[in-house]
Amino acid sequence: MPAIQSPPGRILQLEMENFKSYKGHQLVGPFMDFTAIIGPNGAGKSNLMDAISFVLGVRTGQLRGSQLKDLIYAFDDREKEQRGRRAFVRLVYLLDDGVELRFTRTITSSGGSEYRIDNRVVNWEEYNGKLKSIGILVKARNFLVFQGDVESVASKNSKELTGLIEQISGSDELKKEYEELEEKKAIAEEKAALIYQKKKTIGAEKKLKKAQKEEAEKHLRLQEELKALKREHFLWQLYNIENDIEKANEDVDAEKDSRRDVMAKLEKFENEARKRKVEQAKYLKEIAQREKKIAERSSKLGKYQPELLRLKEEIARIKSKIESSRKEVDKRKKEKGKHSKEIEQMQKSIKDLNEKMNELNERRQDSSGKLPMLDSQLQEYFRIKEEAGMKTIKLRDEKEVLDRQYHTDLEALRNLEENYQQLINRETDLDEQIERMKSRQKEIEDSSSEYKNETTSLKKQLRALQEKHRDARNASEKLKTRIAELEDQLSDLTAERYENERDSRLTQAVESLKRLFQGVHGRMTDLCRPNRKKYNLAVTVAMGRFMDAVVVEDESTGKDCIKYLKEQRLPPMTFIPLQSVRVKPVLERLRNLDGTAKLAFDVIQFDPELEKAVLFAVGNTLVCDDLDEAKRLSWTGERFKVVTVDGILLTKAGTMTGGTSGGMEAKSNKWDDKKIEGLMKKKEEYELELEKVGSIRDMQIKESEISGKISGLEKKIQYAEIEKKSINDKLPHLEQEKRNIADESRRINVELSKSRAEVDKRNTEIRKLEKRINEIVDRIYRDFSQSVGVANIREYEEKQLKEAQEVAEERLNLSNQLAKLKYQVEYEQNRDVGSRIRKLESSIGSLETDLENIQKRKSELKELTEKATNEINNWKKEMGECKQKAEEYEKEILDWKKQASQATTSITKLNRQINSKETQIEQLISQKQEIVEQCELERIALPVLADAAEEDDSDGPQFDFSELDRAHLQERRPSARDKMDAEFRQKIESKSSEIERTAPNLRALDQYEAIQEKEKQVSQEFEAARKEEKQVADAYNAVKQKRYELFMEAFNHISNIIDKIYKQLTKSNTHQLGGTAYLNLENEDDPFLHGIKYTTMPPTKRFRDMEQLSGGEKTVAALALLFSIHSYRPSPFFILDEVDAALDNLNVAKVAQFIRSKSCQAARDNQDAEDGHGFQSIVISLKDSFYDKAEALVGVYRDVDKSCSSTMSFDLRNYAES
Repeated sequence: MPAIQSPPGRILQLEMENFKSYKGHQLVGPFMDFTAIIGPNGAGKSNLMDAISFVLGVRTGQLRGSQLKDLIYAFDDREKEQRGRRAFVRLVYLLDDGVELRFTRTITSSGGSEYRIDNRVVNWEEYNGKLKSIGILVKARNFLVFQGDVESVASKNSKELTGLIEQISGSDELKKEYEELEEKKAIAEEKAALIYQKKKTIGAEKKLKKAQKEEAEKHLRLQEELKALKREHFLWQLYNIENDIEKANEDVDAEKDSRRDVMAKLEKFENEARKRKVEQAKYLKEIAQREKKIAERSSKLGKYQPELLRLKEEIARIKSKIESSRKEVDKRKKEKGKHSKEIEQMQKSIKDLNEKMNELNERRQDSSGKLPMLDSQLQEYFRIKEEAGMKTIKLRDEKEVLDRQYHTDLEALRNLEENYQQLINRETDLDEQIERMKSRQKEIEDSSSEYKNETTSLKKQLRALQEKHRDARNASEKLKTRIAELEDQLSDLTAERYENERDSRLTQAVESLKRLFQGVHGRMTDLCRPNRKKYNLAVTVAMGRFMDAVVVEDESTGKDCIKYLKEQRLPPMTFIPLQSVRVKPVLERLRNLDGTAKLAFDVIQFDPELEKAVLFAVGNTLVCDDLDEAKRLSWTGERFKVVTVDGILLTKAGTMTGGTSGGMEAKSNKWDDKKIEGLMKKKEEYELELEKVGSIRDMQIKESEISGKISGLEKKIQYAEIEKKSINDKLPHLEQEKRNIADESRRINVELSKSRAEVDKRNTEIRKLEKRINEIVDRIYRDFSQSVGVANIREYEEKQLKEAQEVAEERLNLSNQLAKLKYQVEYEQNRDVGSRIRKLESSIGSLETDLENIQKRKSELKELTEKATNEINNWKKEMGECKQKAEEYEKEILDWKKQASQATTSITKLNRQINSKETQIEQLISQKQEIVEQCELERIALPVLADAAEEDDSDGPQFDFSELDRAHLQERRPSARDKMDAEFRQKIESKSSEIERTAPNLRALDQYEAIQEKEKQVSQEFEAARKEEKQVADAYNAVKQKRYELFMEAFNHISNIIDKIYKQLTKSNTHQLGGTAYLNLENEDDPFLHGIKYTTMPPTKRFRDMEQLSGGEKTVAALALLFSIHSYRPSPFFILDEVDAALDNLNVAKVAQFIRSKSCQAARDNQDAEDGHGFQSIVISLKDSFYDKAEALVGVYRDVDKSCSSTMSFDLRNYAES
């Protein structure tokens, strides 16, 4: 079947104002047959697609907005909140005949939509109809593919694909009508079946009514007889009730008189107790004041003790410091004397050096004479000397070089010797220093060990004292808490045991039952009790809900009691009838079990006649002392129900119930009558234990003293550790320095040996050169020496020169020693040795002053401590006297309270009796009223006295009992009365049974005629239902056929064309045929109710499910399906948003070429109708291999200055490929 044709035309341009990210009025376009929208991410490309979708009527939810106002441009949140904002989008659509259509959609200031066609306001139906006329189906969205739609289509299951085909075919518009008709058809069929069944039922009913008619007359006669019998019975009951009310009123008056007497006594007891309490309060106030003062003084005393310890330590520290300072002063004074002697010794040495210097000057002057010579001799001497110099010049130069080298080596040797000596001296100093430090280290270790031992001992004492203190404090707190709890319990238990409102009501109810009905024995709690106190809780748990059960003689008594409870609206109770209750026999072997296990039945005391009731309540339940034994009995071998003495219940089924239960414990307390005496005894025991614990304050003081000593020792240990650490840090450095000095000494010693050898070598060479020079000079001077009378003039000159050099050297040496001594004397004289002594003496003075102040403060604190201790002892004595008085008053108060409690108990008992009587009267009045109401309900007229009927009596009418037989008016005992009542009831029941056996239908005649009419009416309804069923079935089949035809029309078209389109999208040079794609229906009879299977096989790939294809293959398959669907309901344009996102470059090129083949005018003119119809394409893409195939580009960019999106257009037709 050919595809549906769409009118030719295309989008020409788009106008926007303030839409999403587009600010102000903007014009986009013109759009060509194949237009690509490009731009960076976030520029507003998708917003442009949203604008086209918006103007074409797409819902706001599909445009990424929750409401229309979200689509209006806003710079910030403030602008978004402004009122009166508007926006519009206008699409200019160009028909092939050149006519332009302008579609405008506006967001009004109120947040609504306004639609216009060619500037004419229209409603949505007209607007949508116009869009349909040009092939745009808004609901089916056949003109656009949103971002992500391709992935959505690729991931659709078979049912979703069916829904997509239904949407595009239009068959979904019939879906609602189809479902409604299907439902109507089912209803019509069901209705016809029901009416047919109804017709059959009426036929059977008609036969039944005829038999009922005969039975009705008999029934009416029996009812009249029953009414007369009931009237006599009610009148007899009223007569007995009025007699009982009169007697009960007399009893109430007597008991009220007794209550008034007891209340007067109670008031007297309470007044006496109040007087004693006022007196006791005075003494308790005195005790509280003394305790407060004792606490204040104890607090101050606690503050004095640490300060005394601190002062004691401070005194010891200052004394130690004074002693060390005095030792330092003595040492400094000795050093000062030694210093003065050293200065005198140096001054004496300076004087000796000055004398030596003077002697040297005199000796130099004495030896300053020269050898006398003539002028001619002098000239000859200088000539010869010049000759000798010329002949020995070379040797002298060599000697001069050697002399310089010799002096250099000699100076280096002296430096090495001096360095070596310094190293030896430093090594000696280091040895002494290391020895001193090691000695001090040993002293520190010994003293530190002593301090640590002492600290450990003190800490042990402190821990023991703290543990004792903590135990005493805990014991004190626990005892005080227990005493307070006991006092609370005693105050509660002095009141009546049955103060609980519910329990009180139950007790009163049981008393009433015992009085009203014979055979009521009472509650289980009142009839039995455990034989030992330790079984109280266990027996309570074993009985469970039967703890409060009421024991009655027989079942009828129990029923009467239950009826009474209902009538009086009292809480429900459990009744155990002795005659009819079924009990299991006691298993004798359970009485011979090992361990502590006993039968609960055996630990209960009770009256023998109540044996069955007790056995029913506890059965063969066992009681034992501990949980392990209970587990063994309950869960191993033969299982039993076991209860431990602390209330843990183990059942045969394996469950275990335990924990604290206020209700169970409260119930178990009912067994204990001597609890108050036990609590009083416990309180006295706890008070004696509290006195034995001792004073917490004294313990705190001792603890504080030991803590102070430990703190002082820890400080000493800390200082010793610091000094020890300092020594340990210094020793390695000194040892290292000593090793370095030894290494350096060895190195210098080697250098010294080398240097001495070098100096000796130089000296030997110099002596050799001197000898040669002297031989040459002596040979030249020989004749001249003889002429001047000198053996050897050279030796004479050398001797004179040597003496002068020696004198100069000695003078230089003396000058150096003299300068050093003067400098040292000046330094020692300038050094202030006495200032340190003066500082130490000043420090000793200030320390002695501090010591005196501290000792004074210590004396003051001692006085304050003694004073506070004396005051505390006095207050304690006074407090003991007050306590004694308060306890005496407490005993008197308890005596009066006990008497008051007894009076309260009597009042409570009388109140219960009065309440019981009043309740009985109310019950009798209520019974009377119920009988009257019952008579009115059953329309039984009771006889009333004529005079009483005229009076307004609030107690009700006065009945006339004269109609009763004389035998009925006689006063009878309860048993006789019950017998008479039973006879009445038996007659009434007999008559009622006879009436019930008849069970007639009194309206049988009327109903028979009605049934005949009803039968006729149902026949007519059945015919109408059959007719209606046929009409609905015809309408349903017609809609079903139409829906089938629409669906199959679309499916057949898409199924026929999808393979061709898929081949076009997948074929290439290497794969000319492309892939294969086809659609299969899961059900051909009702295709729209089942799924569609979409299968694709890419080139060279075998068959696989859609889920197993790659992302690109899925995208191509989804595009083929989308293009096939579009070809069935073609719109004049197709808008696609980034459909190429998951495609590789090869597939992008194929899809782009396909879209171009469908979009460009020349290509559209040449294509076959079977390949689908051409359309205008507007594509958003980020890939250049896609958008370079377009005819025009619309560039979207972000205008930073205006903070909005803007567009520009570019026509590519002029740059088409050749």
